Amino acid sequence: METRVLEGTLAEIQRQLSGLPCPPDKRLHVVITETEAEETAETPRPVAEPFRPTQFRNGVPLLPRRKTAEPVTTEFVKRLLDEEDEEILGAYRTAGR
Repeated sequence: METRVLEGTLAEIQRQLSGLPCPPDKRLHVVITETEAEETAETPRPVAEPFRPTQFRNGVPLLPRRKTAEPVTTEFVKRLLDEEDEEILGAYRTAGR
């Protein structure tokens, strides 16, 4: 079954769901979001594509790589760790020390 977007009031959506061409025991994934009253069915909204991993390692799907502003290097990781250490130390410092 293809991905469909159902819009309308709860009663309208229930009618649309009952009209779907699938057996009642078929499992479906449903996401419900509340929309503003001024939004109409004529306004196209982007449909989120389901995640389909292309790579697996030991049966676990791998997430896509994030695009970062700077490349992840050893120096970058050390700097992040040092910043985290400073935040922790700052939280535990007292005025008397």
